[in-house]
Amino acid sequence: MANILIKKLKARYNDFNRHPITHKNRIFSLIRYILFNIRLRIFKEIEVGWIEGLNFIVRKGDAGIIGNVYFGLDEFEESVFLLHLLEETDTFLDIGANLGHYSLLVSGIKKSHSIAIEPVTDTFQQLRKQIQLNNLSSLVDAKNIGVSNTDGMLFFSTDRGTMNRVVPEDYPNAIAIDVITIDSILLNYQTPIAMKIDVEGYEKFVLEGAIVLLNNAKLKVLVVELNQSGRKYKVSDEELYATILSFGFKPYAYHVFNRTLQELESYNLNSFNTIFVRDLSYVKSRLAGSKKIRIRHKEF
Repeated sequence: MANILIKKLKARYNDFNRHPITHKNRIFSLIRYILFNIRLRIFKEIEVGWIEGLNFIVRKGDAGIIGNVYFGLDEFEESVFLLHLLEETDTFLDIGANLGHYSLLVSGIKKSHSIAIEPVTDTFQQLRKQIQLNNLSSLVDAKNIGVSNTDGMLFFSTDRGTMNRVVPEDYPNAIAIDVITIDSILLNYQTPIAMKIDVEGYEKFVLEGAIVLLNNAKLKVLVVELNQSGRKYKVSDEELYATILSFGFKPYAYHVFNRTLQELESYNLNSFNTIFVRDLSYVKSRLAGSKKIRIRHKEF
């Protein structure tokens, strides 16, 4: 047991050493990590102060948001990219919103309108609590539905915490949930400038229900998870990647400190998420003109 704990602490120390916010105070970050996990063993929920007045609630096992406690901002590159990109008049579509990391950021800090889609009831209820905690109900439209390539019904797991996903009907802990296409969702909304998709491998089917949106030039950015999780649905990352490219998007890495985009030869192999951009000049102009974001005494 002690060896396992030491190994885990070493791994977390290395994570702190690599992260742009914590790498210069990695010892302090490790101590904070230890103390916070002790608190989580005592309290059911903990409210945490975050960025520019935002707060969030975290429970043990809340992988979708707890990284922000440790690093200040988890999924750093893509999160800051969206904060630099979005403006108050924009709409952001958050497919697989989970506990609200992205919707809270863009609506809470940039005052953009978010459409947050989260199918699993327990996770959705926590998402609603995060929205209400930050008084963002007027800016974040949260929907307790699933997304697919047709309107209908699918089964979702309920025993995987924030990692719940589409499963077969005979899965031991499955619940039937209504699903709808992205194009159907957006019939009553302004076209989003950016969309994030994180649906545990089901991304290709989600995109198949968004053909109208994907052909709309007003959509400039996709942030999509590509980490081989589609294999369970017999979809390779390469197949998903080819689908995205077919709509005129290209993959980029975002260098936060000088606000530059570097075109990649494939999807981002150094991150679970890849930033895809079309209309590069428009996006670059947005990035250059955005105000700085302050995170733990650092500005980006």
